[in-house]
Amino acid sequence: MATFFCNSITNFNLFITIFSLLNTIIYSSSTSSESDILLSFKSTIKDPSNFLASWSNTSLTHYCNWTGIICTNNSPSVTSINLQSFNLSGELSPVICKLPSLSSLNLADNLFNQPIPLHFSDCDSLVSLNLSSNLIWGTIPEQISQFSSLEEIDFSKNHIEGKIPENIGLLKKLQLLNLGNNILSGNLPDVFGNFTNLVILDLSENPFLVSKIPSEIGNLKKLEQIFLQNSGFFGDFPETFLGLSNLKVLDLSQNNLTGELPKKLGASFVNLVSFDVSVNKLSGPFPNGICSGKTLTSLSLHTNHFTGLLPESVNQCINLERFQVQNNRFSGNFPNGLWSLPKIMLIRGENNRFSGEIPEIISTAVKLEQVQIDNNSFTGSIPKGLGSVKSLYRFSASNNHLYGGLPHNFCDSPVMSIINLSQNLLSGKIPEVKKCRKLVSLSLADNSFVGEIPHSLGELPVLTYLDLSGNNLTGSIPEELQNLKLALFNVSYNRLSGRVPFLLVTGLPASYLQGNPGLCGPGLPKSCSDEGEKHHNVGLTRMGYALVSIALAVAMIMAVFALFFIHRRAKNKSEMGVWHSVFFYPLRISEQDLVMSINEKTAVGSGGTFGTVHIISLPSSELIAVKKLVNPGKQSTKSLKGDIKTLAKIRHKNC
Repeated sequence: MATFFCNSITNFNLFITIFSLLNTIIYSSSTSSESDILLSFKSTIKDPSNFLASWSNTSLTHYCNWTGIICTNNSPSVTSINLQSFNLSGELSPVICKLPSLSSLNLADNLFNQPIPLHFSDCDSLVSLNLSSNLIWGTIPEQISQFSSLEEIDFSKNHIEGKIPENIGLLKKLQLLNLGNNILSGNLPDVFGNFTNLVILDLSENPFLVSKIPSEIGNLKKLEQIFLQNSGFFGDFPETFLGLSNLKVLDLSQNNLTGELPKKLGASFVNLVSFDVSVNKLSGPFPNGICSGKTLTSLSLHTNHFTGLLPESVNQCINLERFQVQNNRFSGNFPNGLWSLPKIMLIRGENNRFSGEIPEIISTAVKLEQVQIDNNSFTGSIPKGLGSVKSLYRFSASNNHLYGGLPHNFCDSPVMSIINLSQNLLSGKIPEVKKCRKLVSLSLADNSFVGEIPHSLGELPVLTYLDLSGNNLTGSIPEELQNLKLALFNVSYNRLSGRVPFLLVTGLPASYLQGNPGLCGPGLPKSCSDEGEKHHNVGLTRMGYALVSIALAVAMIMAVFALFFIHRRAKNKSEMGVWHSVFFYPLRISEQDLVMSINEKTAVGSGGTFGTVHIISLPSSELIAVKKLVNPGKQSTKSLKGDIKTLAKIRHKNC
C-alpha cells in the first residue's frame, strides 16, 4: 500500500514538472510572437518624439509594460493599445490585427494621414477604434460594414467627406458613433433606427450635412447623449425624441430648426442634464416642466424666436448652473427663483422683454459668476445683496428701468471685472470703490448720478474702460485718474469744471469731454487762467510752445508716434537704401513715403544726441515727430545701440 502511494506521488510530481515545462514553452512563444507583432507595427510608424522608446527587444522591460500597452491579468496577452497624443505619423500596418485579444485601439490626436484603414476590420476581437483628431481623409466606404464587431467608433475631427453610406446601418453592435467635426455632406440615410444599442451619437460640426433629423433616432431607447450641433439640420424638432427617457444630453444648437417645441418635452426628459437648442429659428412658448426630474444643469435657448412667459417650473431646477435665454422675445416677469438657485453660475437674458425686479435673495446665490440682462424692462433698485456675491465677475443690466441709488457695496466682489448699468434711471452719488481691485470696465452712462467722481477709481490697478457720460456729475476730474492706463474715458455731458489732468487730455478725443463748459485745458474751448505760467514753470522752451500750437491746430491727434532713423552712408548705394527705421508705434504710412517727406521745411529743431527733429503731417491729419540720428561712420555700433535705447526710454511726453 505504501509502495503504491509513493509511486503515485512520483507520477504526480512528474506530471506537474511536464505541465510547467509546457506552460513555459507556450508562454515564451506567446511573448516572442506578440512583442514581434508590436515591433512590426511600430516599424511603419514615425515617432519623432521617441515616445515608443520602450518598444524594443533589447529592453529588459516586458512588452506588457511598454508605453501604451495593457495586457490581461491572467495571461500576457495584449488587450488594449493607447497611443493618444504621441505626435505619431506614418502608415498603420494591418499586422496589429494578429494580436488575438486586442479589443481597444486608440490612436487619437496624432498625425496619421490616410483614408479610413479598412484592414482594421480584420481585428476579430476589436470592439473600440479611436482615430479622432488625425488627418484621416476621403469618404466613408461601403465596406464600413466589415467592422461588424465594433461597439465604439470615433472618427471625429478629421477630414472625412461625402455622404454617410447606408451600409453603416449594419453595425448593429454600436454603442458609440462619433463622426463629428468632419466635412460630411448630403442627407442622412434612413438606417439610424438599426443602432438599437447606441448610447452616444455625435454628428456635430458638419456644416455641409444638410438633412432633416431622422425620426428613427427616437426609437433608440438606450440613447443618453445626442450631439447634432453646428451642422445643417433643418425642419421641426422630432416628436419621437420624447420617447428617449434615458436621454441626458441633447445638443441641437446652431442649426436651422423651425416650428415649436413639443408641449410634453419637459415631462418626457426626466433624466436630462443639458438641453441646448440655441441659434435656431424655433418659435412659440417654451414648454413647462423642463425640470421635472430635477437633473438639469444647463439650459440654453438663446438666439431663437421664442415668445411668451418663461414657465415657473424653471424655479424648480435646483441643480441648474447655466441659464441662457438671450436674444428671444420672451416677456413678463423673470422667474424670481432663478436668482437664488444654489448652484447657478450664469444667467443670461439680454435682448428680451422681461420685467420685474432683481430680488434681494440674489445674495444667496453663492456661486453666481455672471449676469447679463441688458435691453429689457427690469425695474426696482440695485439690491444691496449684490455686493455679497463674492464670486460675481460680471454684472450687466444696461438699458432697463432700474432706479434709486447704488448700494455702497455694489462693487465689493473681489473678482468683479465688468459692471454696466448705463441707460437706466439711477441717481444719487457714485460710491467710493476700493474692494473690486480687478475691475476692468465700469459704465454708468446716461443715468442721473450727482456729486463728484470718486477719487478711489484712480486706485483700481486694471481699470481700462470708464464711461460716466450723460449724468449730472460736478466738481473736477480727479488727478488720481492719471495713474490708470485708460483706453476709454468718457465724462461728456455732465457739469464738471476745472482743469483736465494733462495726461488725460493728451490724445483724448474732444467729444469725450464736451458738454462740460466748466472744464479747461489744452485742446478745449476754454483755456485755464494759469496755463501759460504753468508751462513756463516746467521749462517749456519756445520750440515746445510751437509744437504744442501745431498739435492743438489738429482736430484729432492720437498719441504722436515717435521713431528715428539711422543713416549709414555707403558707396554706390542710393539714399533710400541706407536708411534703417525703428517705429515706437505702428504708422499707416510706408517707410519710403516717410523718408521722402523729411526735408528742410519739416525740420523744427536739432542738436545733441537726438539729432534733427521733423514734424510731418500724415494723410489722416495726425502729426508725428521724427527724430533723425546721423552716423557718419565714427560712432561705434555699440554706442549707436545705446543711443537708440536711451531715445526709446525718454520719449517726449507729447510723443
